[in-house]
Amino acid sequence: MQGKEVAKFFAGFAANQVLTHGAFVAAGVQFSLFGITYDQRLNTIAVVIWGIILLLLAYYAWSKR
Repeated sequence: MQGKEVAKFFAGFAANQVLTHGAFVAAGVQFSLFGITYDQRLNTIAVVIWGIILLLLAYYAWSKR
């Protein structure tokens, strides 16, 4: 398996995380998992970080270089 194919897979995973945490932010969901409380602030941070990771992976996976 080539590196770009692996990047495409993880780009899909990152997109899932962006959508999930974005939905939590939009709905105002707060929950606790393994001692970590995911509130509005933490979910917003997660959307930004996963969004950056998604952009980097997508650029690498689908660029023509």
